[in-house]
Amino acid sequence: MPENLMNVAPRLIRTLPPGPGRADPDETVPDIASAVTIKQIAREAGVGIATVSRVMHGHRSVSEDLRERVRSAIKRLGYEPNPAAQAMRTRSSRTIACAIRDISIPEFASFVWSAERIIRDAGYTLILTNTGDDPHYEAELLRTFAKRRIDGLLLTKSAEAVPELEEAIARVNAPVVLIDRDVGGLADTVVIDHRRGIRAAVDHLASFGHRRIALLTGKPFMRPARERLAGYREGLAAHGIPLDERMVRTDSFVAEHCFRDVSFMLDGPERPTAIIAGGMSLLVGVLKAVTIRGLRIPEDLSIIAGCDSDLALLTSPPTTAIRWDIPAWGKASAELLLDRINGRHSGPGRQMMLPTELVIRGSCGRPPERT
Repeated sequence: MPENLMNVAPRLIRTLPPGPGRADPDETVPDIASAVTIKQIAREAGVGIATVSRVMHGHRSVSEDLRERVRSAIKRLGYEPNPAAQAMRTRSSRTIACAIRDISIPEFASFVWSAERIIRDAGYTLILTNTGDDPHYEAELLRTFAKRRIDGLLLTKSAEAVPELEEAIARVNAPVVLIDRDVGGLADTVVIDHRRGIRAAVDHLASFGHRRIALLTGKPFMRPARERLAGYREGLAAHGIPLDERMVRTDSFVAEHCFRDVSFMLDGPERPTAIIAGGMSLLVGVLKAVTIRGLRIPEDLSIIAGCDSDLALLTSPPTTAIRWDIPAWGKASAELLLDRINGRHSGPGRQMMLPTELVIRGSCGRPPERT
């Protein structure tokens, strides 16, 4: 798996010193969810409260004899620690948040499943939420996470250069990994090589003789769309195909918007002979518009999906698609985050890039004689 290390500003993980309103790790913190207190354990074991605290935190300064006495007292009294009280003592909630723009997209589900397995094995709990691609809602969500003292965050932020959102990310006060986003000095990131994938798609269509190749993708102020547009332009230029702005739609990654844009293109006088659906969820919008018009694939129109999926595999004919290893994407994101949380990396922000490949199936052919 290729890895590109970007020389960006480091993400600082601050630790607040004990002070007014903050609990020292060795101080007794009331454990309101347990019927047994640390003071009772100390009395039962015949030791001081500080000794009980040190045993619970695994300090090596406690002798094995005292350690065993405290553990026996805990077992006899049936003490169960309160996670909220532990968070106050250790400033760690053992919780990692994952904020995804649309958790209904199956490929994101695969990402989360893979990341959660790594996070769970490391002893953390994953909280999953949907952002809806709304930067102001994201900022509010991040402020909530900051109050709850999460230990780390996986995030697909919906906008760049939005001061409210950038400030909210900085105030999380925990390591952040951005999912397929440019770092901007804030965090580590795991990105996809969309540029190369789209370039391969254009090359494939051009090999059949297509010159009116349409690209549908998201707004170009976000990295995935920006990289796809760059690959599209490079591919056209390499084959001597003039760029026709009418063949490009950068409205949204939402399938309904894609359906509207494709419908407009197919009903126009200069309709495309091939379409690249440059996004995870756009293929369904393309197929709906094509089916309504009774067009045949690939006889009337060639199609390439911007992300491989079960839908791409099950269409008739199966759809040529750009593929990357989504489980590896989730795994790498979780591992970068845990590196930061556990102090294994404290240097500059890192960017890891996953490669793409074009999976050729039956949805592409020569352009029709008359269009």
